[in-house]
Amino acid sequence: AGRSNLPDNLKNLFRSVAMVVPDRNLIAQVMLYSQGIVHAEALSCKIVDLFQMCEARMSKQTHYDFGLRALKTLLVSAGGLKRLAQEASGRVVGENLARFETDVLIKGTCNNILPKLIKQDLAVFSDVLNEIFPNSEIIKMEDQNLRSNIVEICQKHDYVPNESFVQKVLQLHEVILMRHGIMCVGPVGCAKSAAIRTLLEAMEKADGRKGNLYIIDPKAMEKEALYGSLDGTTMEWTDGVFTSILRTVLDNQRGELDKRHWVVFDGDVDPEWAENLNSVLDDNKLLTLPSGERLNIPENFRIILEVDNLKYATPATVSRCGMVWFSEDTITTEMCLNHLIGKLSKADFLGDRNIGEEIPAAQTLFIEEITPLVLGDGRTTSLVVDALEFAMSRPHIMIPTRDRLFQ
Repeated sequence: AGRSNLPDNLKNLFRSVAMVVPDRNLIAQVMLYSQGIVHAEALSCKIVDLFQMCEARMSKQTHYDFGLRALKTLLVSAGGLKRLAQEASGRVVGENLARFETDVLIKGTCNNILPKLIKQDLAVFSDVLNEIFPNSEIIKMEDQNLRSNIVEICQKHDYVPNESFVQKVLQLHEVILMRHGIMCVGPVGCAKSAAIRTLLEAMEKADGRKGNLYIIDPKAMEKEALYGSLDGTTMEWTDGVFTSILRTVLDNQRGELDKRHWVVFDGDVDPEWAENLNSVLDDNKLLTLPSGERLNIPENFRIILEVDNLKYATPATVSRCGMVWFSEDTITTEMCLNHLIGKLSKADFLGDRNIGEEIPAAQTLFIEEITPLVLGDGRTTSLVVDALEFAMSRPHIMIPTRDRLFQ
C-alpha cells in the first residue's frame, strides 16, 4: 500500500500506542438507530454476521471488500430505502415493522453485494443470505421506468438489451446512487463502457437532467498533467486535466451544478496516480492540491474507474469505491455480432451522406447478403464465430480477447 516500516533508531523517538479491533456490532447498531431503524439491536448482529460469513466463504477476489466502509454504505442505504418504502406504503407499526425493516435490509444487502459478485459466488451468497435471514431470496434490481429507457437507448445504439446486460446497467445505477466513487471491473470487451454510456443516457431521458461524460486515460500522462503542478520559482499553480474539469463544475458559470458529471478513468488503477484520489473517494470528498487549495466534490459529480483487473490497486483505494463486476458472459458473441451488423447497416461508408438521408439500396442489399454468414442461418454456424474460435485457439504474442480480434 505504498508504506514501509520505520527504522529502529527513528522508532525510538515515538511513543507506542495501543489499538483495539473495532466493535462492528456496536457500530452497526448505532448507525441503524441513527438511520431510523427501530429494531437495530437484532438486525445489526445479523448484518455483521452476514458480512463476516461472506468474507469467509466466498472466493478471494481483489475487488471484494467486506470491511467497515462497505458495511457503512449498506447501513446508510438501508435507512434511505426504509424512508422511500414508508412514503410509498404509509406508516408501519407493531409486528409488521420488524418484517418491514428486515425486508428493507435484505434489499439493501442485495443492492450492495450483488453487483460485485463473480458467477460462482452467487450461490454462496444465496446460501449465506438464507442462513442469516431464513426463507429470504436474492432481490434483483428492478426499476421499470429506467428499464424501459435502457431498452430504448440500447435499440438506438444497436445494443442487444438481454437480461444480463440490463441487470448490469441497473446494478451500476444502484451503486452510483450509493457511492460517488465507483469501479467497473472486468475483462476487455465486456460492455463496461457501453453500460456507463447507456445508463447516463437512460437517466437523462428519465429525469431530463443533462449528463456529461469525461473519459481520461490516466496512464497516458504524468501525474502533474492529471492533477496539476506548482511552479517552484513563481509559486504559480497550473491545473491538470482532472482538476480543470472539477474546477469548471464548481465555478458553475453555465449551470454545471444542474447537470450530471461523470469522470471515467479508463486504465490501470496504479497507486502512482490513484492514491491521490483517496481523500476524494472517501467521506471527506475533498481534493487537496499542493498549492494548499481544497476542492470539494459536488453531489452531481461521480468518479468511475474502468479497469480490467485490480492487481496494482491498493486495498485503501478498493475499499473506498463501490464495485460492479462485468464477467465475460455479460454479453455473448452473438450480441457482439448483432451490434456489428446494426452499425454496418447505418454506417456512411463513402462519407458523403447527409444526416437524415436514406441508406443506399446497395448497402442494404450488401448487409442482407452477409448477415447469414455473420450470424448464421439456423442450419449452419456463423462463419465469424468459427473463425473467432479458431483464432482464439492459436498461439498469440499478446493475450487474445474477443473484442481485440473483432477489431
